[in-house]
Amino acid sequence: MTRSSTTGRKTLACAYSPPNQLDTLFVRRCDNLRIGSGYSAGPGSPLGLLPEMDALEKVSDSAKPPVGDVDVEKNSEKSNDGDKNVTSTPNLDEMRPRFFDGTATLTVGGQVVLIPTPSADPRDPLNLPKWHKQLIIGIIVLYAISGLCLITALSALIVFIMPDYQRDGITPDQISNLFTFPNLFLGLGNLVSMPIAVAIGRRPVILVSNVLLFLAAVLCATNRNYYWHLGGRMVAAFAAAQCQALALLILQVRVLWAVKPGVRCSDFGLLQDIYFLHQRARVFQIYASAEVLLNSSLVIASSYMADALGWRSWYWLFAGLSGLAMILTFFFVPETAYDRPIEAFMGSHPTDRSNLLPAVQNTGPNTITRSRSPGPKYATVDERPAADLEHFKERTFTSNLRIFVYKPTWSRCWLCLKQIGQVFLFPHVLWVAINNGLFQGIDVSIQMTYAEVLVKPPYNWANTSVSLIQLGQVLIALLCVPLIGWLSDYVIRSSARRNHGVHEPEKRLIAWILPMVTALILTVLYGYVLKNPERYHWMAIVSVVDGYLIVLMGVSTVGTAYLIDSHPSFVGAILVALPVTRGLVGFGLSKHTTTYIANIGPVKTFGIYAAVSAAFCLLGVVLFFKGKKVRKLCAQMTQ
Repeated sequence: MTRSSTTGRKTLACAYSPPNQLDTLFVRRCDNLRIGSGYSAGPGSPLGLLPEMDALEKVSDSAKPPVGDVDVEKNSEKSNDGDKNVTSTPNLDEMRPRFFDGTATLTVGGQVVLIPTPSADPRDPLNLPKWHKQLIIGIIVLYAISGLCLITALSALIVFIMPDYQRDGITPDQISNLFTFPNLFLGLGNLVSMPIAVAIGRRPVILVSNVLLFLAAVLCATNRNYYWHLGGRMVAAFAAAQCQALALLILQVRVLWAVKPGVRCSDFGLLQDIYFLHQRARVFQIYASAEVLLNSSLVIASSYMADALGWRSWYWLFAGLSGLAMILTFFFVPETAYDRPIEAFMGSHPTDRSNLLPAVQNTGPNTITRSRSPGPKYATVDERPAADLEHFKERTFTSNLRIFVYKPTWSRCWLCLKQIGQVFLFPHVLWVAINNGLFQGIDVSIQMTYAEVLVKPPYNWANTSVSLIQLGQVLIALLCVPLIGWLSDYVIRSSARRNHGVHEPEKRLIAWILPMVTALILTVLYGYVLKNPERYHWMAIVSVVDGYLIVLMGVSTVGTAYLIDSHPSFVGAILVALPVTRGLVGFGLSKHTTTYIANIGPVKTFGIYAAVSAAFCLLGVVLFFKGKKVRKLCAQMTQ
């Protein structure tokens, strides 16, 4: 045991075992034990500085490495009397952690740590100028509304479409397929695009998706019968699916995580690239709210456009928008894939060895041990690495236009599919995904039925007025930015400061309460309004339709941010699991809604929906308190 000459603190000297006994040794600094994984020292340890957990993680299948108390000063005095046995410092790969469970250092000395840590490479997407980041988000929003609005705006157009199809003998259940099947393809589209994007890059996939969406919009605009229309909408949904995962993936970056020297166990996991962890929820929410603002404006115009030019003219508008998005994407959305070590997501510099205290092999009487390492280096909001043009190439307009930046690695595609299968076994991923699916299914059920109620007695709305219900969503979308996005980010920053700078992803679930309570109230209310519309003002329907936007945005933004925080090396797989599960669950819940209402009535139908949703939401209470253990177990099982 030695005493530091600068702080007076005692530090621990640890022995180093050779590689055949210990694959990886990752020892936390004893004088400042808050490293990337977020553990901090506790006063109950013998040294007054060690945490209540073991100083060493169990990272070897063999016996524990020996730990000895070595006095550096005494060894130095004896250095002239005998030979010194000094081992070299292990390389960076040997000192890397085996797994990362999502707990990270977010604040240090009142400063917010940048997670992931930006590099000095000018072509690092984190180093893009602010205007370019905002432009990328704007282009992605344009692409997203070109697809999603094409799919969802049908609720306002259905009053124009139904008379045509009823004359052709199409049943109401078949007409409902125009809603349900595209929602299914929204989920399945990600299952195809994500592994390909991981293998060849984001840029080529998003470009192909834009082209496919443009062709699908033209196909819908030129349809001549029900089946042609249904097929066109399914193709459009398949192409638009990328806005649910790949669009977020454009804002992501690869994680290079080496467990043993030369081994890449998760080199395609994706995490926030253009924006940082402490900005994540607000960026997601701004992205979602911008979609809704434009979507609502277009839906409001849809009724008047369909009344004047016919409902098929609606699709020509989206052909133009998707064509514009395709052109802008080619010129202004560069490849955003970028390899980073897992340490970049733990709150420490990816190449900073001072955060690690490697031990030496204790094989002789005259062994020298490094008793202290310098303080950790953090990239904060006020201090980040400067661009290094000596070792890296400068970003240019020409370099941004390259379609294939990386050589295709198809093994990553299969690895992505493997990880997709693994995350379906993560309890917290399933909980978030199923909740998203339940609420989406309920919302689709509402979208299928509200227009028909408004145009009939006692409300007697004109067909062209049905789309005006979207006006309320404009206000809701603006309110969701502070209520969901800013609130979620504020909660994690405040919680981290109270927790000695350590961020726990479960703190984001506090922001889940508002959408959960809102969903239960609105779902039950809608059942009663459908049963006895004469007893309720039309504002009841408007409140449900518009208010459910808080639910959809809340569970999506909070849930996605929580899972990305928890498993940065599995984000690619998670961004597939969420929409796929959401699409499947939503499809299963809403497919026979009209039949359920006819058989058991709207009150029981939506009452059952509310009860099932409440049961799943309450599981979140258990997850809030036990989520860290679940995260750690899942990370260990899939390391």
